[in-house]
Order: sequence, then structure tokens, then C-alpha cells
Amino acid sequence: MANRIEIKDETVTHGGKRLAAMSLGLNISFTAVKYLLYLFTGSSALLAETVHSLTDVIGSMLVVGGIYLSEKKSKQFPWGLYKVENLAAVLSAGLIFVSAYEIVKMIYHPPSESLKNLNITLIVLFSMVFPIILFSRFEAKKAKLLNSPSLMADAENWRMDLAPLAVVALGIAAAKFSYAFMDRIAALVVLVIVVRAGYGILKDSMKSLLDASVDKSTQNAIMNLIKRFPEVKEIVSLNARNSGRFIFVETDLRLSSKKLKDAHLIANNIEMEIKRHIPFVEKFIIHYEPERKDYQRFAVPLATRDGEISEHFGGAPFIALWDERLPDKTILSRKVLDNPFSEMEKGKGIKLAELLVEQEIDILYTKEDFEGKGPHYVLSDAEVEVKKTDLKNLKDLMECKKG
Repeated sequence: MANRIEIKDETVTHGGKRLAAMSLGLNISFTAVKYLLYLFTGSSALLAETVHSLTDVIGSMLVVGGIYLSEKKSKQFPWGLYKVENLAAVLSAGLIFVSAYEIVKMIYHPPSESLKNLNITLIVLFSMVFPIILFSRFEAKKAKLLNSPSLMADAENWRMDLAPLAVVALGIAAAKFSYAFMDRIAALVVLVIVVRAGYGILKDSMKSLLDASVDKSTQNAIMNLIKRFPEVKEIVSLNARNSGRFIFVETDLRLSSKKLKDAHLIANNIEMEIKRHIPFVEKFIIHYEPERKDYQRFAVPLATRDGEISEHFGGAPFIALWDERLPDKTILSRKVLDNPFSEMEKGKGIKLAELLVEQEIDILYTKEDFEGKGPHYVLSDAEVEVKKTDLKNLKDLMECKKG
């Protein structure tokens, strides 16, 4: 299981690096084209858009660096540097706000000089729209598959690039057809879109950096998977948080099993089930404890049905069982069972011990010392406490316990 997870993580990291490098290369190419168009037209809007594209280049470099650092682990950072990706996403959000500032400048300071070569410039600008749309959709799909917040932020940034590009195109078109006021109206609409997108990315990234819980649907999915196990009697607490693309889960469970070995096996099965259905769960920590009971169940071997305590354990013809409420020791129930194994020649003590474990007793009273024998191992493995008694009948034993 561990080997399979490590291979998957290596594939995820490699895919993220390759996608971020593609984004960086595309950003550099578009920035160069916009700067050449500025030189070609003399448009101040294109110059501002070139500056905006430079912020995108920086953002793409941060994404590449964030993904590279997120896979590093050391003694100083034993939990990894996954949150570097969230930090890169925060910085990308900051760059979106920088682009919003550029739009504000275009609103209040529209280009006043006459422009040239407008037709060819508009054609080039509109031709840039298609690769941006295609790449943003491709990156968003891959980012969701890789569960990478920085790549998702970068894809959102690419989509937001369409708005400033539209502002520039409208400004140039307005200058061509003498409708300059349309430039400011379009810029104001785009400003609202860009600020809302930046705020959304910033909010999600900061929640992860501050160890906020995962979304409600993911948390509910984890709880429902745990509840599938009949041994889980109660989910005391469940905390799950994001760190980069990964999820860290910690839960406290009450289990029906009192055996440490069985409880450990149940916990392992729960962890495997969670990792099978919930993607990118890096660590799943389970604290488990026995099911909490408000009573204790006692047993004692009897020689007679009327309450005489037997000198022997496995050979006793009867077994008395009773429940005491905690903490006032009120008797809740009492019954005497036949010992179906009392006439066996061999193994009757082990068989009776197994029967008492099935009856979920907590404490066994007996006169016989079977330390190191088969019944002792059966009972100790089930965490049943064995106490010796010298009392002769059940009534005295129950009264002595009350006292």
C-alpha cells in the first residue's frame, strides 16, 4: 500500500512541475508579444498590459518554486513543505490585485495620444484569446486532478487575463470608432471580476495556511466511510485540514473491540478505506479506545445453582453473570448459565474462557489459580481482569463488593 501511494505522489509532483513550466513559458511568450505590440502601436494600455503580464510571469515562477519546495522534507520540517504551495497561491492572489490596480489606472488615465496600426493589433489581441482559454481550461482540469491549489490559482489567473486583454481591445476599438467612454465602463466591470477572483483565491489559501478544516462535503465523506465499520461505536472527534494539495486527518474513535491487536487491525482497515476513496490523504492518524460503558459485567464459576462458588473454573457446572451500574454499583441484572463444557476431558477451561469473552465480561472471580494456563491467555488477550476470591457463595461476594 505504501509503495503505491509513493508512486502516485511522485507522478503528481512531476505532472505539476511540467504544467507549471508550460504556464511560465506561455506567460513569457505573451509578455514579449504584448511589449512588441506596444512598440508597434504606442498604446499606453498595451504598456500597462505588458506590466500586468510581467506580474503573471512572476506568479508562474512562484508556482514552479512552490511545487518544487512542497516535495522537500527534512528533520526541521518533518511534515513537509506542502504549505509553500498555499503561500504561492497567496502571492498569486496578490498579483491579481496588482492587475486590478493596473485596470484602475487605465480607468482614470486612458490613452490620449493617437494610436497607429490598430487593425493588425486587434487581430493579434483576439488571436491570443483562444490559446488562453484552452490553456486555462486544461490547467484547471489538471490542477483539480492533481489537487494543487497553486496550479488552480494560476489557472484562475489565466482566466482573469482575458478581462484586461478585453479592456485593451475595447480601448483600442473605441479609439478607432471614437467611443472612448466604453473603455472606462468595460474596465470598471472587469475590475469587479478581478477583485472578486483575487479575494476568493486569497481566502481559500489563507484558510489552508491557518489550518482551517477541509470543506464540509469532504469531512462528511470521511465520516461516512468510518461509519461503515460496525466496530466503530462512536466518532468522538474528527479534524481534517489541507496542506498544499494534501489532506491531513486526525480522529478519535470508540471501538467495540477490547483487544489491542484487533483494534489496531480495525484502525489500519479504516485508514486504507479512507485513502482508497478520498484522494491525496497524506496522513491519517487514529486514536482509539474501547467503547465506553456505564456498567461492568462480572462472572464467577458456581458449584451449585443456588450460589456456592466452585473450587474449579473449567469444571464448574454453572457460571453466574451480573451487571453493576457505575459508579453506584447498583445491580442491573443477574443470571446463572449452564457450563456446556464442564464434562469435557480436555480444553474445558479454554472453552469456558472463550464463552465468557463472548459474553463481554469485564471481571472474573475464581478460586482456581490458572496463571500461565490456556484460560489465562484467552482472558488476558481480551483484557478481562481475573481476581481471586476465598468467599464461599455468590451472595457474600456481591455484598463484599458493595462494601
